[in-house]
Amino acid sequence: MSRYPKLNRHKGFTLIEIITVIIILGIVSVGLTGFVKFGIDIYQDTVNRDRQVGDSRFLLERLTRELREALPNSIRTDGSCIEFVPIMSSSTYISLPVIPEQENSFIVVTPAINSGNKVVVYPLTPQDVYGNVIANTGKIFSLSSNIAIDAVTSQLTLPVASSFFQHSPVSRYYLVENAISYCVDGTNVFRYSNYWPGATQESPPQSPVQGVLMASNQSNSTPFEYHQDSLLRNAVVQLNFSFTYNDESLNIYHEVHIVNVP
Repeated sequence: MSRYPKLNRHKGFTLIEIITVIIILGIVSVGLTGFVKFGIDIYQDTVNRDRQVGDSRFLLERLTRELREALPNSIRTDGSCIEFVPIMSSSTYISLPVIPEQENSFIVVTPAINSGNKVVVYPLTPQDVYGNVIANTGKIFSLSSNIAIDAVTSQLTLPVASSFFQHSPVSRYYLVENAISYCVDGTNVFRYSNYWPGATQESPPQSPVQGVLMASNQSNSTPFEYHQDSLLRNAVVQLNFSFTYNDESLNIYHEVHIVNVP
């Protein structure tokens, strides 16, 4: 009999045990991968929806703010494009050359902001703003200079001696910049600026201006409606956007009330 006891030998894993463990780990990893992928898909879908809602809110707020600052009676639309002229400042005039008088300058009360490259008096229709075909007679003219006379008054100078069609009932004038348009092109909405249109609206403007992308995935081709003011209400711009994401739609209907006080 040996004086040393026998040592127990440790047995290794069998091939069947190893294969069984591999199969179990594979099943678990597949389940975990699907769970993680499902979580990632939910996160990406939420981010994309938030981005779409943010883009639509940005477009709506920007357009609403600019429409409320538009020159009275300058808004026009064909459904796919809406066009208007932004007011830079406004005040009252002291003297004004009205038919048959012709002058190349007149005196005004200095506005809070001396900016704008055109002067407008008493616009009643978009044609008064965009259809001035007579060089020295109309309701809108380009400005040559705006010279302060004192702390209260200024002299506005026109390129040539001109005549306005008529006085404003409250002696109001507006200083304005170039026109702005929002247009639908396919599923995108672009903003155009720094151009002056003709008597007929172009959709989009054909002047050499580059449109700035404001929103995408917008499926309504005619989201703009304009209702002229009446004796009972102000003018109203109706915005009806439809944004699509995958198989879902986000429909936005919004009204902008325009105060038309020329």
